Amino acid sequence: MSPKPYRFSPNCAVPLSEGMVEGRIRRYCPSCGFIRYENPLPVVVAIAFNEGHFLLIKRGIPPMKGFWGCPSGFIESGESAEDACLRELEEEAGVTGEIQRLVRVMRREDAEVYGDMLVVSYLVKITGGVPEAGNEVEEVRYDRPDELPDYLSTLLQDIVTEINPHS
Repeated sequence: MSPKPYRFSPNCAVPLSEGMVEGRIRRYCPSCGFIRYENPLPVVVAIAFNEGHFLLIKRGIPPMKGFWGCPSGFIESGESAEDACLRELEEEAGVTGEIQRLVRVMRREDAEVYGDMLVVSYLVKITGGVPEAGNEVEEVRYDRPDELPDYLSTLLQDIVTEINPHS
């Protein structure tokens, strides 16, 4: 579900037209030249670990309600991706952490709620706190790499030896 499209120019209130602009079909104002660019929402993911185990949350809200995953959320205005990552880790799982490195940046389409997203994932070593489910989370747990749900095991397989060099 994408945001509602602009119907009028925010500059001159003329109804927007739709047509080819800069090589893409876009909404634009034929009067003032306003172009409505559709940009992805910026999201962070904390691939958090402690003593060879991944910290997972069970999502309590859509999208993917009921699925296990890594703490994640939107980057807020004025916030760096790194700060957002650590904030989401604490809000969703009740723990603090230290970013070890950038894992990947990828595009993801969420057809359920948010539409196009730019997802920035960081590997985060947990440094404190006791895991506790936040407001948007049903449960929090630690999984060994061999306990991960299949859909996460595939996504995280390149990180397993990094968090548990003896595996």
